[in-house]
Amino acid sequence: MLAKAFYTHLIRFILLLAVTITAQQTFAQNTKHQIAVFAPIYLDDAFDGSTYKIWENKLPKSILPGLEFYNGVTLAIDSLKKTTTAGNLYVKIYDYKSKGNSLNEILAKDNNALSNAKVIIASFNNRSDIKILADYAKQKNIPLISATYPNDGGISDNPYFFLLNSSLHTHSKALYGYFKKFKSLKTNLLYVTRSGAFEDMVNGYFKSFDSAKTLNITPTILTDTFYSNQLIKMLDSTKQNVIFCGTVNEAFALKIASVIAAQKKYKTTLIGMPTWDGLKGLDKNEYKGIEFIYTTPYNYSKTNDLVATINKSYYDRFFAKPSDYVFKGYETMLRFGKTVSTYGTNAMQLFGDDMFKSINSLDIQPVYNKDNASQIDFYENKKLYFIKKVDGVVKSVE
Repeated sequence: MLAKAFYTHLIRFILLLAVTITAQQTFAQNTKHQIAVFAPIYLDDAFDGSTYKIWENKLPKSILPGLEFYNGVTLAIDSLKKTTTAGNLYVKIYDYKSKGNSLNEILAKDNNALSNAKVIIASFNNRSDIKILADYAKQKNIPLISATYPNDGGISDNPYFFLLNSSLHTHSKALYGYFKKFKSLKTNLLYVTRSGAFEDMVNGYFKSFDSAKTLNITPTILTDTFYSNQLIKMLDSTKQNVIFCGTVNEAFALKIASVIAAQKKYKTTLIGMPTWDGLKGLDKNEYKGIEFIYTTPYNYSKTNDLVATINKSYYDRFFAKPSDYVFKGYETMLRFGKTVSTYGTNAMQLFGDDMFKSINSLDIQPVYNKDNASQIDFYENKKLYFIKKVDGVVKSVE
């Protein structure tokens, strides 16, 4: 019943969105601080010409992330309208995945309006799109905030690009430091992974961080069909076992967890990659007793008052729980909207300041070129939260 109500409201919203997506969200008649928001909504996937083509309460998977990001942005706009400084804002939202509305086409058609933007906020879902918009932002001296995609897109020499969803390199460095803390304790340190390009990248990072051979640990590479005993024989019943699992492959991670959970005589902590934040399978009873640790730049705790407010507002509107994309859209728009409305052309200098923090803190730092120490390639959020979860319940956040 709730699912049907959710889709009924969402379908109505999409029909309204089709009319309003490129309309300006104007706070005042005489605006001077413009913000452009780019979201991959794929609105055309819901229509055949002017006819709505999705039935039986089903939506294409392509639509939901961008749509939910858009929902978060509009919730933040509603909040901004209630503040005393937001009357000078003007926000325009683009669906850059609709037909005839690619990034290049938007930049060509709407160049005059975009040139006046004080900031561009973007939800990317494809690495190749990043450089297109980042190059434009650099050319126009407009800061570009990448809110959802953990990839720099190969950007270099662009001090106008801000990566909020921290990169794999940053996560790996933090995880290495955390893993290293156990070295001085009476622990059995294990690094387990599988074969693959991603896994090779993580291993390469770990090797570079451990150049002094502080850990001097070599990863054990297992196949996806490894036998349980291959892992069990590496465990030590007299020590705390700490296993770093350097892969984002969900099936592999769950198999590691399954083997560990079945061995009750071993005390084990399993440290994983940031994608484990969305790995719902780890909450199942079959993994009871295992301590899971992973990193995330976005900690949407149910105990946070603003998170609780957004949860209620979203449920009242859509009869559903908001995803992380809703929260990312909300806090990015609210934070940088307040910064721009207050400081205008000087806002970029204060992007790393937490005075307008809504949910998560940021630690925005320059990333320097590896071959030119004086060249800033881009800026990145280095603030990561370590989430410790046991039996599906978050036990602590560091």
